Amino acid sequence: MTQVFFVLAMVAVVVLASIAHRHIPILPLPIILIVLGAVLAFFPMFWDFSMDPSLFIFAVISPLLYHESQTASRYWIGRGARNIVSLAILLVAVTVVAVGALVHVLFPVIPLALAMTVCAIVTPTDASAVGALVPKNDEYKIPLIILQNESLFNDATGIVAFELSLAAFVTGEFSVEHAVGDFLLTFIGGLVLGVVLGFVVRGLLHLLMEFHDDTAFIVVVAELAIPFIVYFAGEELGVSGILAVVAAGLVQGAERADLGLSSSRMQLVRGNVWEIVEEVLSGIVFVLLGVSLPEVIQEISATHRSLIWVLVGAGVVLYAAKFVLRLLWTRYLVWMHKKSAHRWLDSLMMAFSGVSGTISLSLALMLPTQVNGQPFTYRPMLVFVATVVILISIIAPVFALPRVVGGGDEQEKEKREYGEWTHRMIMEGIKAVRGDSEHPSEAGIVVSALAEQLVDGKLRHPKKEREILLAANDAELSAVRSLHEQGKISDKDLSQYARFLEISIFSFDNSLWKNILLRIRFGLHTSRHEEMTEGENMLYVSPLVAEQIYWRRAFDLRGQNICIPESAGFDAAMATLHPENWPGARRELHAVTQFYTERHRRLALPEPRRDVIYQLFLTAFHAEYEFFQKALMDGEIPAEVAGKLQERIVYDEMAYLRNYDTITDRVTPE
Repeated sequence: MTQVFFVLAMVAVVVLASIAHRHIPILPLPIILIVLGAVLAFFPMFWDFSMDPSLFIFAVISPLLYHESQTASRYWIGRGARNIVSLAILLVAVTVVAVGALVHVLFPVIPLALAMTVCAIVTPTDASAVGALVPKNDEYKIPLIILQNESLFNDATGIVAFELSLAAFVTGEFSVEHAVGDFLLTFIGGLVLGVVLGFVVRGLLHLLMEFHDDTAFIVVVAELAIPFIVYFAGEELGVSGILAVVAAGLVQGAERADLGLSSSRMQLVRGNVWEIVEEVLSGIVFVLLGVSLPEVIQEISATHRSLIWVLVGAGVVLYAAKFVLRLLWTRYLVWMHKKSAHRWLDSLMMAFSGVSGTISLSLALMLPTQVNGQPFTYRPMLVFVATVVILISIIAPVFALPRVVGGGDEQEKEKREYGEWTHRMIMEGIKAVRGDSEHPSEAGIVVSALAEQLVDGKLRHPKKEREILLAANDAELSAVRSLHEQGKISDKDLSQYARFLEISIFSFDNSLWKNILLRIRFGLHTSRHEEMTEGENMLYVSPLVAEQIYWRRAFDLRGQNICIPESAGFDAAMATLHPENWPGARRELHAVTQFYTERHRRLALPEPRRDVIYQLFLTAFHAEYEFFQKALMDGEIPAEVAGKLQERIVYDEMAYLRNYDTITDRVTPE
């Protein structure tokens, strides 16, 4: 049970960190995760925290890399093969040897082999971190693609370098021939195995499609198991399980591209599931780093208190040396595919984007606790130095990349344009159905649902909402009294309708105790005049709906027509609810407007028909499609924004179809 709560606590922290990052975007998400993970370390459940690093790579890293390789461009991987060899193999090897030697010379407390070990730990780059940290700017599209492709393959090189340098420290021996042979076997063997298993999986998925067994559940569950199976097979055969997973993912990505529009629902569900899995697993990685950090600092303080600042300096020097080497390497030994007007800025961007992330953390945690039967006293020191490098590599790009790459203003502009075009598009859908005089009930339902999208996500202010409601109520009451003065309704009509408005105000906020009292009241009243089942049904609908049914029946029993005062009152209230009268209160105004619209439909309009509601929704969606398509053809809207608008309409249609019964049941409760 403790392990279950352990996992749930980490997932909860990932969610909390994501929320915090949305409200404080200046703070990198990994930093928030690490800080919250460190807070978890003070809870008793995490005091004796320990983790098998090999299990960590198997359970967390392999599915992450599988998904990243699935979404990678095979075209750019083929075109950039020379860059992959240059960055993912040669640069890693040179970094481990050259920077490791420099760290050892400047900080003799770290043996040469272990200095190379810690360099091997921090050389793999994190593809997801790179994509998240680099601001969007099409001028730097090619460097970003090169970085993402590099990160898929340099993990294996870093792991091999880590194992060789650590073995050199343990045994005191190092053979270049043996190292090269091991590397080639691990690297090439992993790729071959991954390709073979990838095609096997691809064939099995095609069989599922032929026999019409390619449901979302079957395919997604099967695919989630693939990276674990491939990684396990690779490690058992003595090759790189990580590279096997990457190769299998590339093959599977080609299969997904070949699907085109077939199995569209399965592809959509698969994409959504993988997106959630990736965010959770990536977050857990940094939470675990935060959980481990206090214990590492405590171990260093207990045995090497005087070395803490020395180790911090070692981490800073390691990052700086790695950065300079990466800057020069990407400037002179990387092919950019086409001539760039800002070649040094390209290299500076790629140097800052050498983010050490998930693999680096897992390698740091893979350091043994014992060597030759004795406690490995260097372990806390190496983990601490690696952590310093990881933190710097995450923090530095946050402040440097926006200045190097720019693009922040473009992102804000695109976001603003998307919001403006979304509002205009939805208004087109509303206009297309609002004027349907033949089906006012159905049109009101569709307009209300569409208008909900125009409301921002901020919390409503109860006082402001109450103020708007009372103003509308006063206007309605004045209109009804005017009808009475004109002799269009009787004294009893006015008295009863005033009582109706009084209870409407009472029940609008729908608090728990009011909810219970009103359900009982309306249920008992209806049971006295109708069959018992009618009264019971009143207990199962909301008080707002029950109240309107109750008053319509109350007027009918007295031979009165509630439609006359209600229609006049509705018109007066809606005139008061004009947006110009309530600036800055869009959400509150929408809630009150929706209340009056729904009430008017139930009391004064014909019973809505489900088939008409369906047709009007289709009409609205079609109007939205035509709107953004015309804007795109006229060159008024960027293609990226148009794509997002189209995606929004598709999701709106899917949400409506999935909730069709719920929507129609809600609007026709009787």
